[in-house]
Amino acid sequence: MIDTSLSQGRGWLLALVLTVAASPAAAQLAQQAFQVVITRAGHDCQGIERTRALGAGSNTDALVAVACTRGGRHVVAIHTDNSVSYMSACEAFATGTGLVCFDGQSSR
Repeated sequence: MIDTSLSQGRGWLLALVLTVAASPAAAQLAQQAFQVVITRAGHDCQGIERTRALGAGSNTDALVAVACTRGGRHVVAIHTDNSVSYMSACEAFATGTGLVCFDGQSSR
């Protein structure tokens, strides 16, 4: 089950990444973490085009949609210890949950 509201005290890394006022250096570090886990999962991600908060999973992980340059779209999880892991491609996520990663966009 996906909770689309972030609980207080959780997901501070997510909030940092998605907040316009966030320091560019901190946002860049978070995006690099997303890029690393996507690449380690075997997907091409040479850069991050954009991100979108999807909510929190039933295990309290914050879920983030990540669009890589050249079109790859993925879901990553930010855990309560602020580690990041790969969850799935957006297409698989949409099939399993009914939620799309990016409004008005193909999940590919």
